[in-house]
Amino acid sequence: MDDLFAHIPEGARIIAVELTEGAIPLMDFQHPELAYYLFGPEDNSISQDLIERCDYVVYIPTVGCMNLAATVNVVLYDRLCKSDRQVIADRPIVEIRDNRNRTRC
Repeated sequence: MDDLFAHIPEGARIIAVELTEGAIPLMDFQHPELAYYLFGPEDNSISQDLIERCDYVVYIPTVGCMNLAATVNVVLYDRLCKSDRQVIADRPIVEIRDNRNRTRC
């Protein structure tokens, strides 16, 4: 696409997820309600031009880099954990687990 920022929903806060100096550790970050996440590529970085247009830059404190899929999963799980949890309460386990899973506690 020619202009990534032209497609961001109005009012969304832009969050770059990048292992870079000056970024906010994910565990200290409060996700805005309306967020648009930009993830760095596995073999490079988000450009400085894009970083400067973001509202926040966060990173996941790790030893070394994570692949893109793992990074997305960690960020979205962090967002869910820090949410009001109503989204979790509205979906009981029986609705979201594999249909062959019949285990119980």
